[in-house]
Amino acid sequence: MLSNNKKIATLFTSLLLSLLSINSYGRTPVVSCPATFSDKHAVYRLFNAKLFNGPLSERVNLVPEFKKEKAIWDIDPRMIPYFVCEYAGTRHYIVFYAKGATYCEKTNAPVQAKCM
Repeated sequence: MLSNNKKIATLFTSLLLSLLSINSYGRTPVVSCPATFSDKHAVYRLFNAKLFNGPLSERVNLVPEFKKEKAIWDIDPRMIPYFVCEYAGTRHYIVFYAKGATYCEKTNAPVQAKCM
């Protein structure tokens, strides 16, 4: 009896995961900056975000459009977008490859940044 329950649970889980993967197929991935960053010595708060077209070493920092307390970057499908999350009090930052996103945004109160 226990074996049958395990089989049913396994089949149900497989079906659920299949449905989730079908629903998420083709959707734009969401990339989001963590609110804080820790380097094992201290915790730093997110204070800025930037969008680059191509590798950071090429320094092609894109200028956002400002709409109602938000900085918004529209992403052209031909771009190679890298989203950079900057943290106050440290030179460390987090870089996300945001391929597939159509736009990125940053709000100031509270500071949040994401690409969708």
